[in-house]
Amino acid sequence: MKNEWILKSYPKEGFFINLNLHKLNIPYHIASKIFWSRDLKNPDDIKNFININENNIYSKFTDMKVAIERINDALQNNEKIGVFGDFDVDGLSGTAIIIRLIENFSGNIYPLIPKREQDGHGLTTKFIDAFKDMGVKLIITVDTGSTSLKEIDYANSQGIDTIVTDHHLNDGEQPNAYAIINPHEISNNKIQNDYSGSGVAYKLAEEFYKYKNIELPNYFTSLAALGTISDQVSLKSENRKIVSDGLKALGKTNLPGLRELFIISRQNNNSVKINTEFISYYVAPRLNAPGRLGDSEPSLQLLITNDEKEAKLLANRINLQNEDRKKYSAEAWELALPIIEKQKNDLILSVDLSGFPLGILGPIAGKICEFTSKPAIVYKIDSDFVKASCRSNENYDLFISLSEFSKKFERFGGHKRAAGFTIKEKLFHDFISKLKNNAFLSKLSTHDTKEIEIDAEIDIEDLTPSLWKFTDLLEPFGVDNHEPVFLIKNLLPNEILKVGKEKNHIKITFHRNGKKIESIGFNLAEKISKIEQIDIVFTLKTNIWREKVNYQLNLIDIEKSEIKQIF
Repeated sequence: MKNEWILKSYPKEGFFINLNLHKLNIPYHIASKIFWSRDLKNPDDIKNFININENNIYSKFTDMKVAIERINDALQNNEKIGVFGDFDVDGLSGTAIIIRLIENFSGNIYPLIPKREQDGHGLTTKFIDAFKDMGVKLIITVDTGSTSLKEIDYANSQGIDTIVTDHHLNDGEQPNAYAIINPHEISNNKIQNDYSGSGVAYKLAEEFYKYKNIELPNYFTSLAALGTISDQVSLKSENRKIVSDGLKALGKTNLPGLRELFIISRQNNNSVKINTEFISYYVAPRLNAPGRLGDSEPSLQLLITNDEKEAKLLANRINLQNEDRKKYSAEAWELALPIIEKQKNDLILSVDLSGFPLGILGPIAGKICEFTSKPAIVYKIDSDFVKASCRSNENYDLFISLSEFSKKFERFGGHKRAAGFTIKEKLFHDFISKLKNNAFLSKLSTHDTKEIEIDAEIDIEDLTPSLWKFTDLLEPFGVDNHEPVFLIKNLLPNEILKVGKEKNHIKITFHRNGKKIESIGFNLAEKISKIEQIDIVFTLKTNIWREKVNYQLNLIDIEKSEIKQIF
């Protein structure tokens, strides 16, 4: 299927004249188009964007002071404090923040993390009873709790206060918690930043240190960046600052667990840059692996240990579990492919992966969505219930669509692009049929092709080291700040090489003023079979091996050039 290339709107005439970018040594029209596409339309906005570390950004949470004073009372009275987190990287990073916060002030902290298969997401009375048995008087939730109304009422009845730190939506009745710290809180204070779960925990830690008039250690920012990147929240406003500061701190981290995991993830290449790509594709999958296969305890322990030997053992253990996770994922993908093919005319895809660990379902749903550009529901049948993980594209609000069926679900949660639910098996097939039918009636039915948005069309002469350096200024990349996407037309390759075990990837070499420009395209081998003029869509990639820098094009799509003949 041919993808639809969409060139973003260009700036108004004269916009680039106002930009003081002469030091960047790249054509003004390229820089102006890239800034314009990020809604940066005046010099002040551009300056604030590039110099994000120098900005003072402050969000006022209604219950923050109440939460801080309650934690301070618990510390002064030597109360036992429980922390209840989630089993993904965001939840684990936020839990590690709270553990280190309480321990740094000599508090008694007792963490509990649910097991994905046995417990699912969220606080339950089972865990409240466990905290009660430990003698806990205050529970702090991380990345969860906003919808735990009955559970928090139960905690109250047991004489246990709860501070909810979360970022998930709850537009209905709020839990009767001692304090709620949530950027989506219902109040007159509109929080201007879409924090992750670890980001909210970080704000609590940051404000507590201010309350104590003590400087916040850098590793709190490192942990917040880890969770923020992994949870794929918007990298605008303070999230951009958290990730930017956090990546710098991660580059010189003194946390032994992360240091050992980075060594393994870098695969003996210490020159690998610690950026959002490295965290997303190499670190986060490893930290997620234990939780996906059963118990996330090793990952949490890795984030909170201060012991070098334990850190090395945990990093190796997590890496082995990640290898197992990759085997399961490969088997699941092979099973999913023919099912996808059978449903190729459906607007929403549903795939049964019963027999696989529950933690594999989400990543496979994401892979199906990326592969087909369609929303995907991947599920397993377990004891008369269907447990599902869902992922969607930018055109379809999955959470709103599923919310129409919320009364049928035993459990349900998520947001626009990702969700999960549990439903009785006997109700599932009628539900999925109605959901797919509703999709035909929505705007989803008008998007049959994958859309690729392009920031700027350029010439091969523009591919200078300065362009790579300019894109570095725009980091960190992520949601709402994607890597700049470029288009060059009518290029003639010098060399084409199909690579990979299945020969499904492609390496193409071009020449610019006598210098070689290398490119790599994953799963694009079928797009080109011979040397002919082509149009390419790509991002810029910098590879570093043993201190040597190599600039490369990361191909997103390839099409044969449409050359107009002149008569």
